[in-house]
Amino acid sequence: MAEITATQNLVNVLKNAPLQKVMAAPELSVQPNVFKSALDKAVENLNAISAQEVNAEKLITDYIQGKAGLDEVMIEIEKANLSINLALTVINTSVQTFKEIMQMPV
Repeated sequence: MAEITATQNLVNVLKNAPLQKVMAAPELSVQPNVFKSALDKAVENLNAISAQEVNAEKLITDYIQGKAGLDEVMIEIEKANLSINLALTVINTSVQTFKEIMQMPV
């Protein structure tokens, strides 16, 4: 939550202040580990998505062997698909936002 607040403060300062004022703004004092913690959380979430995919594949194997029901398999496959689609959307949006920020005139 602190990361979102820091980002919102940065966006507000950049929108409403000239460059000299932005450079001296106390709102821009971002903690040095914010990026690292965000990256660590992203890696953890991607590992969780990978685990969901492995679980879905295991259920498919169990279904073929007659150990799992079709409804369980379909639910797990859809959970994995939704997680993957969400992760891809977040990644693509982040890359697009980064490109837009890099194209801003200074």
